[in-house]
Amino acid sequence: MDPLDSPEVQDASMAPMLFFPHDADSATDVKCRRLILRLGYEGYGRWWRLCEMMASTPGHAVPCATEEDRMLLCDELRCDDDELSALLGALADFGLVPADVLAEGRIASERMAKNALYFGRRRVNGKKGGNAKAERNRRRTA
Repeated sequence: MDPLDSPEVQDASMAPMLFFPHDADSATDVKCRRLILRLGYEGYGRWWRLCEMMASTPGHAVPCATEEDRMLLCDELRCDDDELSALLGALADFGLVPADVLAEGRIASERMAKNALYFGRRRVNGKKGGNAKAERNRRRTA
């Protein structure tokens, strides 16, 4: 296993992200174009709100298994249950979310997982750098 993908990195990658990269031309991506064609810019906006929710949720997967989960999602996305079902179906159809994870009652994204791993690596490496600097400072003052 690559040392960057250590359990420490995996743990760090599960923490909520304060931000995530968003490509300026994402609307031209074929998956997003299909989403816009099927559900309009309202569906596209809901997709990006889901991305924000995934980023800020520990583990980066939003629950959708229970009726209460779906009610909360509908409230957050300003839609009804039929619109939510259409959105989730389209996201799975176009490969924006894995259908098998969705079938387990979670909304997740491979792209968000990659973003989280990137930030997890940075957190761990930053911590190591900070620890090394603190050790050097301790030696100087001792």
